[in-house]
Amino acid sequence: MEQDTAGGPNGSGDASRWDGLALELQALRARVGDPSYAEIARRVSGAREAAGTPAHAARVARTTVYDAFRTGRTRVNLPLVREIAHALGAEDERVDAWVEQCRRPRPTAAAEPPAPPAPPTLPAADGADAADGAEGGDGTARPVDPPPATSGPDPSSGAGAGVPPRGALLLLVACVVVNLLDRSLVELLQLPVHLDMVGTAIAALALGPWRGAAVGLATNVLGVAESGPVSVPFALVNVAGALVWGYGARRWGLGRSLPRFLGLNVLVALVCSAVAVPILVWRFDGGTGNGGDMVTDSVLALGVPPLAALAVANLLVSLGDKMISGFVALVTISALPAALRTAVPVLLPASPPTTPPTPADPGPPGGGQEPDRTRPGDT
Repeated sequence: MEQDTAGGPNGSGDASRWDGLALELQALRARVGDPSYAEIARRVSGAREAAGTPAHAARVARTTVYDAFRTGRTRVNLPLVREIAHALGAEDERVDAWVEQCRRPRPTAAAEPPAPPAPPTLPAADGADAADGAEGGDGTARPVDPPPATSGPDPSSGAGAGVPPRGALLLLVACVVVNLLDRSLVELLQLPVHLDMVGTAIAALALGPWRGAAVGLATNVLGVAESGPVSVPFALVNVAGALVWGYGARRWGLGRSLPRFLGLNVLVALVCSAVAVPILVWRFDGGTGNGGDMVTDSVLALGVPPLAALAVANLLVSLGDKMISGFVALVTISALPAALRTAVPVLLPASPPTTPPTPADPGPPGGGQEPDRTRPGDT
């Protein structure tokens, strides 16, 4: 694979010239939940294979990815930086702005920012381990994936990385209240939607799938006071929706663009309908007396068999309901304090990095060129 390196004047390089680029990558990684360097390497390799690069040539080692985040380097691999930025959800325009900032002249030299700790070493391994960053089977030591710069739980686990515990608790309570209020409004007006998963969507997207599931479960248990025991079996629907919203946005990347987010809400509707229809048939003989039964009656009037009519009507109601819930949740999350939305992997404007990039010394147009420094196991 062709590589491009950029260095300092006459190819000599400046130890602080590209620190701003490394700091931008560190800030971007922190904003999306601190994925491991191995995970970023897998994303880059997957993107290369999707673009048609053979698997053996598309592979990139996690140590190579780690190097791109390290300050104090005299030259960088700009194509790899772009691939890493893409894997973390950034666009080419942002990378161009970072590079331009690094190439601007500075009046005085600044103190060199501290580099992240060097990765520990282990004895070299044979076979598959060599592809993960070992120099080879010649007995040399190989670096292993260092711990993230800011420790935190897996963003897809539902722990809400970077969210203050008190803020998370208040948001969870507010989400349950929103669900119950929306349910009361729907029952009062006999609307052909449910709207009792708006708070579930907010919690799943902002705090993670399992906290969203807790909101859904609490909603249906507390809903017994208003709706009676009919509320309890449908807790499974609320929990299923939370898991799909949370994992869809955080692990499957379905919140990075508007078409993907639309698809995520459709997927939630399909899963919720698949869970709800058997409950309706088994426990309630096809209906619960809410506004959705009107849609079922309309489909039955077209001559559709009862079971098929129930499935079609439930899916239609679920599609509208989850689209409304998902986008109301997105608007609500965008209005939350920054501390509660820094790790939300959905369509939100990115916050500026907390650490400004270091200005760099002037260099020749386009930078110096050096031979490819990629290790044998990197590609």
